[in-house]
Amino acid sequence: MSIVVTAKFFPQSDKVNEMNDWFKNNLSKTEEYDGCQLIRGCYNEETNEVLLYEVWDSQDAHQKYVNWRVEIGDIPMLVGLSTKEPEIIYHKETY
Repeated sequence: MSIVVTAKFFPQSDKVNEMNDWFKNNLSKTEEYDGCQLIRGCYNEETNEVLLYEVWDSQDAHQKYVNWRVEIGDIPMLVGLSTKEPEIIYHKETY
């Protein structure tokens, strides 16, 4: 069974557009990554949070993807635009 991943990012108030633009331009690469079934993103203006909803074959597949994004510098760049570290939560897909 697949897993659902929610990833929450917390952009600095002056970096919201830069972060949202990065996600708009790069999420298609995520969908091409082995093990990714779906990824969607949204931004909440009230809480100033970016939320990614992802479906993966397994937690291992997602962790390999995250490691790749760290290696190429994307995650450190996103953390640099943020007020704190992202929150990543794994959920068992049940329905």
